Amino acid sequence: MNNRVGIAQFVSVAAAAQFQGPGAIITDDFQKEITDVLRRTSILDGRLNYVPATGDISTYYEQNTVNGGAFVDPRNPSATATGNQRTPHGVKIKALTNQVNFGHYDVTLGQQQNNFPELKAKDLNDMLNAIGLAHGKGLWRGNDTGLAVPTTLQYVGLANQITNTFTVGPTGSIVSAIRAKVAAMVASELYELMPTAIYIHPIAHHYLEEEERNAANNETQISNLKKTTVAGLEVLAIMTAAGLLPIIPEPFITSSVNATTASNTDYGIAIVTEPMIEYHYVGEKGIYLFQLGTTSNLQEQYVGIKYGAPVAKGPSYAHAYGTIERPTITAVS
Repeated sequence: MNNRVGIAQFVSVAAAAQFQGPGAIITDDFQKEITDVLRRTSILDGRLNYVPATGDISTYYEQNTVNGGAFVDPRNPSATATGNQRTPHGVKIKALTNQVNFGHYDVTLGQQQNNFPELKAKDLNDMLNAIGLAHGKGLWRGNDTGLAVPTTLQYVGLANQITNTFTVGPTGSIVSAIRAKVAAMVASELYELMPTAIYIHPIAHHYLEEEERNAANNETQISNLKKTTVAGLEVLAIMTAAGLLPIIPEPFITSSVNATTASNTDYGIAIVTEPMIEYHYVGEKGIYLFQLGTTSNLQEQYVGIKYGAPVAKGPSYAHAYGTIERPTITAVS
């Protein structure tokens, strides 16, 4: 294979012409629109509760008991004083950045060609969207393991925060596993729980649909059940002890090669109580955009930055995170 760089050379404009005729020379041109269907955000981000952070480490209290209350002799009533413990928790705020530079020559040339405004707007938008992309992935897959005492610069992803876990083996029923886990959560005598949504890897979603397609009782479980998640978006739903829960395909949820069967993949699934998933932000909910100086290097420089961190409150009881082991289907790339 030849890896050498070719030698630059002058060529005749005739070589670039599509057609030459009396009074006309037609040369190649390109549409101003750039073909672009790249993913730029996550489904979860659009359903998160954004709340202002209380500080660099944003803190909140969690109550895990309601003490007291006892039957006594009505003719000899007595009571014992009790207290309810409230535990403080904290989440360290993180930052995501990105930058785009426009060189003076390229700016000037683009202006001369009358296409700079469109390209600049798209590049700035892409720069901000890249932050949103990293944010969306980090919500699920951020590799930090300490909310208040960070071990990395990334988020603590929900896969690392949620400690109530379950697995669906290669021959296990996905529907049964979901319904059993939701039932166990709703059956808690200590917590009043009502999960609101199920996020699932799109390939696991395919296996779920296949399971239902081949089931005898699918119409009572999923087949004809649908629920609107956001305006204009309707997804399949499953009947559970918490009512009808939407099944939301989420491409950023985790997936990994199964530890014992290399041809299988563990696809992620999360049963969540969305009001108890928050994003603690500093400044504004979105992304800051700054233009830097152009004196020293003759470049227009733009920097985007986002401050915040996600937290799943009640990680041991309000949510559940699982894996579904199934044969690997390679995602489009």
